[in-house]
Amino acid sequence: MLNLEPEEKVLMILHHHWISILGQMIFIIFLALLPLVILPFVAALATARLVLPLFFFISSLWYLAALLLAFAFWIDYYLDALVITDRRILNVNQEGLFKHVVSEFRLERVQDVTIEIPNFVATLFHYGNITIQTAGEINFSIKEVPRPHVARDLILNIKTHQK
Repeated sequence: MLNLEPEEKVLMILHHHWISILGQMIFIIFLALLPLVILPFVAALATARLVLPLFFFISSLWYLAALLLAFAFWIDYYLDALVITDRRILNVNQEGLFKHVVSEFRLERVQDVTIEIPNFVATLFHYGNITIQTAGEINFSIKEVPRPHVARDLILNIKTHQK
């Protein structure tokens, strides 16, 4: 839960682009299809009547593990965020299922906002990386966010209007 100051307004919340989780979800689909590919070979065994119940039990455990892994991927994807308010920028970094780190700095400390569009796919799907440099030695960055130009413009507009 983020603690906002009184009268502070959230202007934008940046999550990762959906394409950043696509590779992980393809891996989960592969894991889900693996027992279905093995099933005909197990059923063709001479001892299928004895082995089939064991195969279904192991497959159930396999699907449970795959579901748990998919849930962990989703939590990491969904809970990573860069929150831009009218006073601060908060970087929420989810590390695993139970640990998250929240870093923040005031907009007055922003010195530079850099966006990077790393490749053709990023250009095609309109996502990129944002790095924000502060007056200290701290850099905040979030990778693979949709519409990084809009976030950059918002941060710079707020900064110029505060002066």
